[in-house]
Amino acid sequence: MTPAPAPRNLPALLAGLHDERRDAAVAVSGTPGGTIHVRAGLVVAVDTPGAPGVESVLLKSGRVDDRSWAAARAADGPLDEQLHKRGLLSPEEFEVTCTAALFDGAFALALGPGAVWEVRDPAPDVVAARAFAPHLVAAETTRRLAVLTELWGSPSELARTRLRATDTARPATLRARHTDVLDAVNGRRTPRDLAFALGRGTYAVMLDLAHLRTLGLIHPDVTPTGRPSTALRVPVRRAGAPHAPAGGTPLPQRTPGTHHPHRSDTV
Repeated sequence: MTPAPAPRNLPALLAGLHDERRDAAVAVSGTPGGTIHVRAGLVVAVDTPGAPGVESVLLKSGRVDDRSWAAARAADGPLDEQLHKRGLLSPEEFEVTCTAALFDGAFALALGPGAVWEVRDPAPDVVAARAFAPHLVAAETTRRLAVLTELWGSPSELARTRLRATDTARPATLRARHTDVLDAVNGRRTPRDLAFALGRGTYAVMLDLAHLRTLGLIHPDVTPTGRPSTALRVPVRRAGAPHAPAGGTPLPQRTPGTHHPHRSDTV
């Protein structure tokens, strides 16, 4: 029997896993790289160093404290129920946070150059809520890339750019979320660094940066490079500024025929 041709790109691979209703963890190398978690062919989570995950968003934003999160993760039973039981998050809030992190992770993966992937056994204890068909994730990723291209230019270039505030006076109507981003811009942080520092999605931060540039409040600090950022992730707050309200393990065994060192252009 002639073997089926290898998927030409990552969306094609995910479409095949969807057709087969597979459980898998698709490890994507490259910059930023990450892991796409699939259950019954549906995407349930995307983990990547290019965007904050659910835990990072909740802890950095102050929505949940470290001790409470650790206790909820260690307890028996679904994580959303444990968080709700402790009065930390409603099931709806947990679902929204997981969904936002999933799509933000997919967007961050698409910012990198073509990458190689490997289909591995499903990972345990994935923080997830809703599941989405791969084509829906791909469509939303494409939409986000198009929006940023219209507002800024190359989203991938923006992702590598360190930004600094200008001397332009801030408008009195500047929204709180824009002020937070502007306070955290210091010439060393990329959009990804800002997202981790603020506990917000990378895409949302990029949108705010595009708006701030339109107002003349930020500018690139250096020529973009492909080197990973080493900037601190903790934002520096100005004196008197109000605080935001609380709002190497071993690789799994490979399955024969699942290692496909092919390039992927998008998620």
